[in-house]
Amino acid sequence: MPLRLDIELTETQKAAMAAIPRSSWFTQVVYNNAASPLHPNHRQLAENHSMKRALVEPWIAQSVKGKRVLDLFSSNGAFSIIAALAGAREVVGVEYSGERIRCAEFVAGTVGSDCRIAFRQGDVYRIAEYFEEPFDVTLCLGGLYHIADPAFLLRQARRLTRERLIVQTARVLPLPGNWAKFVVRRRRGREGGGDGSWHCSPGCVRKLLAHGG
Repeated sequence: MPLRLDIELTETQKAAMAAIPRSSWFTQVVYNNAASPLHPNHRQLAENHSMKRALVEPWIAQSVKGKRVLDLFSSNGAFSIIAALAGAREVVGVEYSGERIRCAEFVAGTVGSDCRIAFRQGDVYRIAEYFEEPFDVTLCLGGLYHIADPAFLLRQARRLTRERLIVQTARVLPLPGNWAKFVVRRRRGREGGGDGSWHCSPGCVRKLLAHGG
């Protein structure tokens, strides 16, 4: 599912969008008169994005108006933009990839919104250093299963969140109890996302969330 924006791009904006590498477009953006390039692994990414939106977009639409929102693993900014268009006062996305940050900044620059939208290239483990004032809402949609220490990140994210920390994860092990395993990719494809991912049982996810507070 692409992010559809009721916006007309200028010819200059179209050219700038076309020049952004395909690998930066984790979520395709479709305007009234143009569409962004497709990621090399766009089918799988589109399915993943559609699932996330079905889970959290209705909540975002009802809950972030006038709020400050932190978007972890923001990629090319789709959920940051969704929060901004839902009336958030300020949205900050954190992403490690400079190319994806530049892509997100392009999209944000095309959106006519009163929301202040910013993106920071950085390490999610260091968010406590980056921000002094807590956010009302923190989005952690994916990405958690790719990092070495998800428990540490959840603790930092919780400390930076006043009201709601929304966590979405995948790769759930259908097992009772507290279990997790890290699956290493034998071959790195075009999809990005690191060298492997955590697979956790529901009990393990509950333990992680409890540790985060």
